[in-house]
Amino acid sequence: MRKLARAPIIGRRGQTAVEYMMTTLVLTMVFASMYGFMQKQLTTMYRAAAKAILTSYGHQ
Repeated sequence: MRKLARAPIIGRRGQTAVEYMMTTLVLTMVFASMYGFMQKQLTTMYRAAAKAILTSYGHQ
């Protein structure tokens, strides 16, 4: 039987670094697209919350 060659340590570290960078990139893209999609809804929610807070303190 042939023995499987082990990957060098540097190769494993490089692969791990690339995997972390790709994961970070994908998560950043997901959050950025979600923010772009929900921006109008978030603005409306924040304005409604601000209005509720200000009216609770007696400001109009």
